[in-house]
Amino acid sequence: MKKRKLIWHIYPAFLVIALAVLLAVTWCASHSFRIFYYNQVVSSLEAKARLVEYQIKPIIISGNFPEIDNICKALGKTVSTRITVILPDGLVIGDSDENPILMKNHSDRPEIKEAISGDTGKSLRFSDTLGKNMMYWAVSIKQADKILAVIRTSVPVAIIDNELARLYKKILWTGLIITVCAAAVSWIVSKRLSRPIEQMTKAAQGFASGQISQRLPIPDSAELAELAKVLNEMEEVRRDFVANVSHELKTPITSIKGFVETLQEGAIDKPEEAKRFLEIIAKHTDRLNLIVDDLLSLSRLEEDSEKRKLAFETVLLKPVIISAVELSKIKAESKNIKNDIACDEKLTAKINSTLIEQAVLNLIDNAVKYSPEGGKIKINVKKSDGKIEIIVADTGCGIDKEHLDRIFERFYVVDKARSRKLGGTGLGLAIVKHIAQVHGGGVSVESTVGKGCVFTIFLPQN
Repeated sequence: MKKRKLIWHIYPAFLVIALAVLLAVTWCASHSFRIFYYNQVVSSLEAKARLVEYQIKPIIISGNFPEIDNICKALGKTVSTRITVILPDGLVIGDSDENPILMKNHSDRPEIKEAISGDTGKSLRFSDTLGKNMMYWAVSIKQADKILAVIRTSVPVAIIDNELARLYKKILWTGLIITVCAAAVSWIVSKRLSRPIEQMTKAAQGFASGQISQRLPIPDSAELAELAKVLNEMEEVRRDFVANVSHELKTPITSIKGFVETLQEGAIDKPEEAKRFLEIIAKHTDRLNLIVDDLLSLSRLEEDSEKRKLAFETVLLKPVIISAVELSKIKAESKNIKNDIACDEKLTAKINSTLIEQAVLNLIDNAVKYSPEGGKIKINVKKSDGKIEIIVADTGCGIDKEHLDRIFERFYVVDKARSRKLGGTGLGLAIVKHIAQVHGGGVSVESTVGKGCVFTIFLPQN
């Protein structure tokens, strides 16, 4: 199945959310406007009824019913509202649209009943007289708690519906404009999010194919900016690795080639010089062999960890530590360096014993190389915060803070000349880091120049 681009994962989601919000807001707005408009109509009908009440109350008291009908018809045209006056028994005595004599008794009308029993009443119903849906509002006219008549005002529902239809049309067009704008904004935002990721993908592909000179621009967002920085650093790390491995291999190869050429040019006939040159060649050959062995170790670690070929078993840690110390014993004794081990006899961990032994041995070898005559190395194994810590501390020359962040990179050494002189390949700490990682742990370093280093391997606890 063909994979979709990131933008087609992001953009539809943004658009659906925007449309859902728009529809919800439109529905709520329409509903609220309808209620608001109906309330406004009711308020208008009430105001008009009160106006009529003010004018006809004295006339009702006087009993001049024909005058009431004339007032209803005059006011009805002025305010564009149907006005009806009904006596408490339901008899219509005035109407702005019809002849009251011809109108039916209105005592059964719901708004009239409500007005007589509770002062006011309203209803939305079909008018038999006019043959259309009407909204009614009625109020009783009283004198000394006696109901004299009921004034009813009304308007056709069609007027309300027409006004709402115009309002809905405006809402619809506004909604369409907002939808188009939302779609455009969602597209822009989606592109803005996906473009840097696409650039990073292309850059990563370039890194993989060997194009390590390119640099990624730093995006505005903090997360993507951090990712771009990390990729640029991987860029830098790979370039440094290529440069360092080339340098580390080229130096002994150049020396070997030079001494071979010197022997070919006649030095082989001088036994003492020939012997010295061959010893140097052997020394550089051993160094090449060490570099290749360390590179192969790293490669196997990465391959085995990816393919899960490594075997782990729960074992006692102290014998593993003692074995690593024994392997480094000859080098330590040559400099009169003592190793102190502090480890609980019963402390166990699920590990690959050979790899952990190699990691500890690498740390001890480094401590021996960079410690002075008569120095001291302490190996402390303990449980801490749900983890097992293997701590190797020395009294050597220490490492400056500026190098600590990169000390575990391949071929990264603080003093290349000194490291080469002491037989280092620049891969030992990188191997320690990878061994810790394949165990699901990590490694750290603390150091003070002139006082030594403290390396700690962290392993998950059983």
